[in-house]
Amino acid sequence: MEHENAKILNAKGELNEENASSYEKLRKSYDHLYRNISSLAEALDMQPPVMPEDSHTTRVTTGEDASSLATGKESSTLEAIWDDEDTRAFYECLPDLRAFVPAVLLGEAEPKVIEETSKAQEQPTESLAEADQSTTVAQDAMETSADSGNLQEGKSIEKGKDKEEKDKEKTKDPDKEKGKEKEKDTDKKGEHEKEKLKGLEGTNLDALLQRLPGCVSRDLIDQLTVEFCYLNSKSNRKRLVRTLFNVPRTSLELLPYYSRMVATLSTCMKDVPSMLLQMLEEEFNFLINKKDQMNIETKIRNIRFIGELCKFKIAPAGLVFSCLKTCLDDFTHHNIDVACNLLETCGRFLYRSPETTIRMANMLEILMRLKNVKNLDPRHSTLVENAYYLCKPPERSARISKVRPPLHQYIRKLLFTDLDKSSIEHVLRQLRKLPWSECESYLLKCFMKVHKGKYGQIHLIASLTAGLSRYHDEFAVAVVDEVLEEIRLGLELNDYGMQQRRIAHMRLLGELYNYEHVDSSVIFETLYLILVFGHGTAEQDVLDPPEDCFRIRMIITLLQTCGHYFDRGSSKRKLDRFLIHFQRYILGKGAIPLDIEFDLQDLFAVLRPNMTRYSSMEEVNAALVELEEHEHTASTDKTSSEKHSDTEKPPSRTTAHSMTADRPSILNGSEENGEVHEEIGDTDSESGSGTIEPGHDEDGLDEENHDDGSDTDEEDEDDSGPASDEDDEVHVRQKVAELDPLEVANFDQELRAVMQESMEQRKLELRGRPTINMMIPMNVFEGSTKDHHGRVVGGESGDEELDEETGGSREVQVKVLVKRGNKQQTKQMYIPRDCTLIQSTKQKEAAELEEKQDIKRLVLEYNDRVEEENNGLGTQTLNWPSGNSRAYGRGNSWEGSSGRSGGPRHRHHSHSGTGAYYGRKK
Repeated sequence: MEHENAKILNAKGELNEENASSYEKLRKSYDHLYRNISSLAEALDMQPPVMPEDSHTTRVTTGEDASSLATGKESSTLEAIWDDEDTRAFYECLPDLRAFVPAVLLGEAEPKVIEETSKAQEQPTESLAEADQSTTVAQDAMETSADSGNLQEGKSIEKGKDKEEKDKEKTKDPDKEKGKEKEKDTDKKGEHEKEKLKGLEGTNLDALLQRLPGCVSRDLIDQLTVEFCYLNSKSNRKRLVRTLFNVPRTSLELLPYYSRMVATLSTCMKDVPSMLLQMLEEEFNFLINKKDQMNIETKIRNIRFIGELCKFKIAPAGLVFSCLKTCLDDFTHHNIDVACNLLETCGRFLYRSPETTIRMANMLEILMRLKNVKNLDPRHSTLVENAYYLCKPPERSARISKVRPPLHQYIRKLLFTDLDKSSIEHVLRQLRKLPWSECESYLLKCFMKVHKGKYGQIHLIASLTAGLSRYHDEFAVAVVDEVLEEIRLGLELNDYGMQQRRIAHMRLLGELYNYEHVDSSVIFETLYLILVFGHGTAEQDVLDPPEDCFRIRMIITLLQTCGHYFDRGSSKRKLDRFLIHFQRYILGKGAIPLDIEFDLQDLFAVLRPNMTRYSSMEEVNAALVELEEHEHTASTDKTSSEKHSDTEKPPSRTTAHSMTADRPSILNGSEENGEVHEEIGDTDSESGSGTIEPGHDEDGLDEENHDDGSDTDEEDEDDSGPASDEDDEVHVRQKVAELDPLEVANFDQELRAVMQESMEQRKLELRGRPTINMMIPMNVFEGSTKDHHGRVVGGESGDEELDEETGGSREVQVKVLVKRGNKQQTKQMYIPRDCTLIQSTKQKEAAELEEKQDIKRLVLEYNDRVEEENNGLGTQTLNWPSGNSRAYGRGNSWEGSSGRSGGPRHRHHSHSGTGAYYGRKK
């Protein structure tokens, strides 16, 4: 009955009246029966019988108790008491001290020894008592007989005995004194030895107690517990309990390990946990009854220690509930912190334990009622909610994982798991093997989720896009469109949760530029869009708040990725202009965070180390005004120079086939012709013909590799040319719009003539024309070609006319460009026809002509086949030679002089028949 009442009391916190009254009746009847049996045993001079334990008897419980136990069992089966196996092992798997320490040191052998010695002492004492009784009876009989017969003899004998005894005592006195002195010496030695042993134990115990704060693991505290057993004594146990009790109030992480030590020692030393619990309970009552708002850390340490001991089942659950009830009765100030810390420590354990589930649930309900009734401050309200939901987590449905088809899972594995620098070729081959019609949309979706992969591997996604574009052109276009759309969507929403995604898309856009999928104009349009989107509208504070600096981070990311390629030509001027506008935007934000400021400093140090960083808005505005005036004057000068050059041009021009080698009037043209040549070169670069601009030839090209150098310059010019030419054309049109329409028509006619002439002229030029440091007038190239040493050699038509005029002379007329001062002049020279220079030039012209004829034939065959297929007449498939396939890159053409093998942005290509990897060689 007491056991059942204890269970109900732990579960519900109180007993009902029926159980209490029945328990009182049974207790009174038991006491009455025990008194009667005791009196009967005294009357019969017998011991009262020992009652057997009722551990195997069947207990009858009420329906409420059965239901409570059932619910407790169900909750325990649904939720485990411990969260993981390591926690369960820490609180339940304690070391067995009897396996490590001898039983004598644990104090368990002393009772047995005492019982054995007491039994052994009782037996000889009983035998001695019987012998003494018999001897006393015999002596009494002998004495009575002796006294009656020999009284006189006894007197004389006594006198003689007294003399002998006196002599014996005199001889024995010195021996006794010597023995007493020896005993005193041995006692002193024993005391000294005991003092030495106590001193050694004390020093060892002090060292052991000093190691306690360093025991922050299960193995260390278990080892220290075993070592303490070798120093086991009552005084040492008291010192240990006092040290454990005085744990520093800020070292709460030590409480679980101290509690484990107490739980381990409780199996052999029952007084250790009882003393510690008594001290903790007294301290708790003292701190709660004091009712002052001080020593909050001491209170938290005390209640957490009790909670840890409860998890080791050292502190009874009733003690914990009584402490919690005391705090709930006065639910204010520090009592709220104490109650919440107690629930955070052992509330989950008590709620999941079957014996205390109901009572703990009731306590939690009371806690939430008090929170709702009382007006708690936000800190206390958060503490109560955290403690409640830590003990009783909210019910939620299981997370349903998304089921994907195996093909989609394989694509995600390739892109998000297997993709790295060493496996990109394998990934590209596997992607090409996919059924493209089924997987193209999902593959595009995965390419847009670059934020779910590693940030350092975004360039590999761009490389895969470049590799797939050789076989699926529409896929690369779709990737670029989706990236630009995602960037604009991020600007329209300005959601904080999308920031990582937006940064990844900016990096991807920069890498797509590096792999030549977008032009520089797209990059600059995106940069300006980031600066101005939403400004001047009613939603400006929502789209770009004054304190939001995320757009600055986006621009930094894009320029760090591809900004180092804007270092020459019009792209350089565009970037300089944008950086001034960017500084104005930064100054408009006011004070910016330090991390963004450091990123800006790094960005300017890499891109424009000599650029001025403006510190005020006035300086930036003045710089912008100056820049606009400079651009306006430059466009005006260019328009006037073009107009002047148009007036000096002859009304009609002949083609390169009708030009002769001796045209001194054109060769000695002015600098305006050079400017016109530059304009034509820029225009050709727009159309993809790849004209060389001599102004960019000062980069130190290697003479042993002329072809590569010329290709690089062509790429630089093509990369930087279109954007600036578009701006220049805009300025020219605005200026010409104010002139006479007749002049505009004449200008357009002359421009078309120059364009047609330059296009025809380019067909006759050498493929690998070298570069020199002097500006060559345009008319020098007309009807002539240039050798690889900077000399201008007469073309085929000029040679033929020279042969006719000289009557088959063996000399060839050439023109040499000479610069004297600031003027350029050409001189004519005659070189023998059998010279190596002339022969090599002729051979190169013949080889180039043959190559052009082959290319022309292939193009015509291709056009014929396309027309046959369109008309439904062709049944054969195209069979292109591998060496004449379309080269990858922007602005490529079939002409050898304009074809480019990459350029500065597309550093390293290694296309193969099975895959392509676009390396990044900086």
